[in-house]
Amino acid sequence: MKENPFHRSGIAALSDLQTKEWQEVFALLEEEQSAFLSKESTFRSPEYKWPSDSLHNWSRVWEYPYVYHHLNISRNKFGQMPHIVDLGSGVTFFPFSAAKLGYHVTCVDIDPICEKDLSKAIRSVDHEPGKIDFRLIRENRLPFSDGEADGVYCISVLEHIPEFEKTISEIARILKPGGLFLLTVDLDLRGDLELGIEAYKRLNIVLNEHFDYLNPEMSIHPKDMLHSFSGPFAIPKLSGFNFAWAFFKQRIVKRLLGRKSGVYCQFDLTVQGFFLKKKR
Repeated sequence: MKENPFHRSGIAALSDLQTKEWQEVFALLEEEQSAFLSKESTFRSPEYKWPSDSLHNWSRVWEYPYVYHHLNISRNKFGQMPHIVDLGSGVTFFPFSAAKLGYHVTCVDIDPICEKDLSKAIRSVDHEPGKIDFRLIRENRLPFSDGEADGVYCISVLEHIPEFEKTISEIARILKPGGLFLLTVDLDLRGDLELGIEAYKRLNIVLNEHFDYLNPEMSIHPKDMLHSFSGPFAIPKLSGFNFAWAFFKQRIVKRLLGRKSGVYCQFDLTVQGFFLKKKR
């Protein structure tokens, strides 16, 4: 029998997106995002700055199915309505999909707009038989007591936290012994931006300190690697005039508008998933 493409930890593969397992989960999640967005006028604030269509993104096309698959197969390992945390949730369809699996999902974020919008969305978007609520992060401490959560998932958030070691220690603190940790992170292939070589070493050290792998880490061929310039929702590479215009906006226009400018460069990223459990 062919192994399910998600039964591993490791870098996302383009070939994963050709499998029946991925296609079935992705089709389901497309339906659920469409249902979520059909109610968007009832909850979305104009101040919310992230794209509404979170699923059709170069990395989320793999990350959401990866996390959903593991939540689905892990559901029966718990008692009635296990408590999981969506760390850095934003306001997306995904916690509603997790709640439909029978989880109590607590969304946490540093943005008060997320609290306002999610509170409205919870009242208007179906998520039975589960439950959804929200807690605001303050002072870099997760708003949970020790051992309160059965699981945590964190989708492309950790790499944006400079001192992510503290966050991972906090995740371990709030998890029960043996609790699940589903993590996806963007890896910088240039090596000089977020989660470059040294940061990636630090990440693995702190993960191994607190967690064990539930699925082994498996390698894929570099040509099969999903990255920001490949896949069905790849980021277009800029060249010629388009690159010059992007550089001009970053270095000149932002400065004229009184905004912080910087050196323009295109991200070249891949994404890695981890299926872990807290050490007992």
